[in-house]
Amino acid sequence: METHPKYEISGRIELSDLSTRACTRLYSDPEYVPPTPAEVDGLIKLMGWSQSDVAKLTGVSYDPKKGSTTVRKWRTPVGSSEHRDIPYAAWRLLLLYAGIVQIGSVLAGNLE
Repeated sequence: METHPKYEISGRIELSDLSTRACTRLYSDPEYVPPTPAEVDGLIKLMGWSQSDVAKLTGVSYDPKKGSTTVRKWRTPVGSSEHRDIPYAAWRLLLLYAGIVQIGSVLAGNLE
């Protein structure tokens, strides 16, 4: 069984709050800001996903018993030597799976 490490989050993130943050905008939007580790962690926790679940959804490696080192690094605080930024494509996939963003408006040519 996968164990879930505990991470410090400054302030509780709600799913409805996440949809209004700059990290949910399109990459081409000048107001887009990459998600913080707390935002990545908050989304994962809100959705009830394990590290292995997130790894499967984003196509990164994982061990069914230990989880994913890659996902753990996305959730690690920025000052840590273990921290890695989540790639935009992986973050966008998680937002799509969570239902926070929709793909239709982008395909229709509406990039707002």
